Amino acid sequence: QVSLSHECTRAIMKLMYCPHCRGMSSVRPCNNYCLNVVKGCLANQADLSTEWKFLMDSLIGVADRIDGPYDVDTVIGTIHMRIAEAIHNLQENKDSITSKVFQGCGNPKISTKGSSSEDKKRRGKVILEARSSAQALEMLVLDAKGNLTALKTYWITLPSSLCSKKVMASSASDDKCWNGMTKGSYLPEVMGDGLANQINNPEVEVDITKPDMTIRQQIMQLKIMTNRLGNANIGNDVDFQDTSDDMSGSGSGDSCPDDVCGKRLSKSPSTRQPETHAIPKQSGHGVHGASSRSLPSASLLLLLLWVAAMAPQHLWR
Repeated sequence: QVSLSHECTRAIMKLMYCPHCRGMSSVRPCNNYCLNVVKGCLANQADLSTEWKFLMDSLIGVADRIDGPYDVDTVIGTIHMRIAEAIHNLQENKDSITSKVFQGCGNPKISTKGSSSEDKKRRGKVILEARSSAQALEMLVLDAKGNLTALKTYWITLPSSLCSKKVMASSASDDKCWNGMTKGSYLPEVMGDGLANQINNPEVEVDITKPDMTIRQQIMQLKIMTNRLGNANIGNDVDFQDTSDDMSGSGSGDSCPDDVCGKRLSKSPSTRQPETHAIPKQSGHGVHGASSRSLPSASLLLLLLWVAAMAPQHLWR
């Protein structure tokens, strides 16, 4: 959604192809030189970082609730295991419990039929299956939390990632790399992250007074989603209706024909609109002690996994 500026395109051309024109096709760009070019080109995208981190923290908070002692899936899914444990506890303390029952209720008729070995095997199987299911969910959430933690610095580490994986830049200490003019060391310092830090970028001319409006709209969307997740995490009803359609109607007015855009969108699964995840009605509101906390919906786990896998590609486009 964010096109490269003319200055950025020119800087990338100089970075990638000018060594070939000078007969130095095997010389790789200097790492700091590459970083300045990419940081200048992605100056607006780097400003996503602050709100992006807040969103990742909110998703990790949801994951903590899903994986915590108040996880509704674990509580409901292991009720049969709890009942089996209660029956086992009753059997172990039957004398004292029977005495209390007789004192409070009189002498009831006691059945002489004992539990069969088949019943015991069935209870043991149920307990094992419940524990296996709980462990699978725990591993799934743990994996999602690890991915989200790694994604927190996505926009800040993107220039380094591109220079190392796409451009194949040389090491920072290499004095025989392409510095934009010839083969040698690169002397200018590396610029900071974000639009405001590109005022003195020696490789890309960036107008810091004109932020990209699409990026600013995406920053606002990150704020909105973080706020929704915060409300959902404390048990409030939240409508997770995707609002990206609202953004499509505003902007610079750039557009493409339906027959072209439609075909392009249909070929790439990563451009699909996110599904709607609505939080079911809850009887409780807010947090009233540990025993009565409202629980995050199981659908939040699906949202959690979707964002971890799809959000970087969605925003990068």
